[in-house]
Amino acid sequence: MINIDHVSIRFPTRNGHVDAVRDASISVGEGEVFGLVGESGSGKSTLLRALTGLVPLASGNLSIDGTKIGGKLDGEFRRRVQMVFQDPYASLHPRFTIDQALREPLTIHRIANADARIAQALTEVGLGPTFRFRYPHQLSGGQRQRVAIARALIVEPRVLLLDEPTSALDVSVQAEILNLLRRLHREHKLTMILVSHNLAVVGFLCDRVAVMQHGEIVEQLTVDDVRSARVASDYTRMLLRATEGCQGRRAA
Repeated sequence: MINIDHVSIRFPTRNGHVDAVRDASISVGEGEVFGLVGESGSGKSTLLRALTGLVPLASGNLSIDGTKIGGKLDGEFRRRVQMVFQDPYASLHPRFTIDQALREPLTIHRIANADARIAQALTEVGLGPTFRFRYPHQLSGGQRQRVAIARALIVEPRVLLLDEPTSALDVSVQAEILNLLRRLHREHKLTMILVSHNLAVVGFLCDRVAVMQHGEIVEQLTVDDVRSARVASDYTRMLLRATEGCQGRRAA
């Protein structure tokens, strides 16, 4: 479903350029949930945005469901590939009601039965009809992220790209959103890529994971490998220790 073939992404600077992603290759099967993990600045989100056509490539090839990504992408591709961003406080228009936020993608893609689809989308993410005419500032962070997920799913995509969808939320709310995503993946048979800096989050939701450092993929693992700490890279071991330490502090 998703093919990332020797992709490099470069950004110009005053003193030359910065290689944000270097020679990355990943293949994600249909219906699979794949994780990209690494510390901030490792290139995870940049690679995810490149899959939507928001970031140009320096070299390599990207394709989703047989469509090569590059140049102008048609509306059908935009409908099939949706993204949920990290910050639920920034991803929703503050002057749009929830109804307007969910209606907009339906209007863009000329999808009928808007009222019924909006009601169904809110129900699917655990929000009732009373939320429909509220504004984002009247919602909690977890509720906003549910709306962002509903907005992505309302056009019935095949691929869902998730850019740290729980990192801006409280720990208890993170678990709710992760359980929601796992249920929606199963019900809609979605192919997902989840970006996170937390191996515990990736281990809960994903089948396989790629570890990124300084723009490069240092290794690819199954979730069983992560849980059993069967890793080859010192950097991955460091991430595992950091995750274990964070969980220990939370438990305390």
